Amino acid sequence: MAGPEVPIDVDPETGIWRTDGLPMIYLPRHFLVNNHVAIEGALGRDAYRKLLHEATARSAIQWCRAEAKTHDLTAEATFRHYFRRLSQRGWGQFSVDRLSASRDRSGAISLRNSVFALELYDRGQPPLCYMFEGFMTGAFAFMLGSADPDQATRVSCREIACAGDGLHSHCEFEFHA
Repeated sequence: MAGPEVPIDVDPETGIWRTDGLPMIYLPRHFLVNNHVAIEGALGRDAYRKLLHEATARSAIQWCRAEAKTHDLTAEATFRHYFRRLSQRGWGQFSVDRLSASRDRSGAISLRNSVFALELYDRGQPPLCYMFEGFMTGAFAFMLGSADPDQATRVSCREIACAGDGLHSHCEFEFHA
């Protein structure tokens, strides 16, 4: 990828960056990772994981709702678009390996070059990429037809392999409703 694949519009008066009409913030990776480590240390992993899950699930639903409307996408196309955009924004390269909304209401996603696995390798206890679990539950809840962020809690997700452990080449997540 030679340059950003996402459109970035900067308001000359306010300096606000937008992609597809949504306000964005451009951050250095160390800022995100160091905050992640500090908050996890202050709250404990279980409490932080729960808070992250709620916040990121809500954000995923909000983003999916806006992008579906902006681009006139089906629910499944929006789900796939969400992970393509996350990949284009430097979080890592997500690939949707399995996705079933009707039969068993489940899916699996692989993540290569995760920002957390790369930056926290040897500095934390895997799984390191649990932040993405809420991204997946929110996007999947949206795909299943729930625009209510509280319904995302009915979808569960777990990181089942983490590249941060040195044993796996990539991270893997499974989710189901």
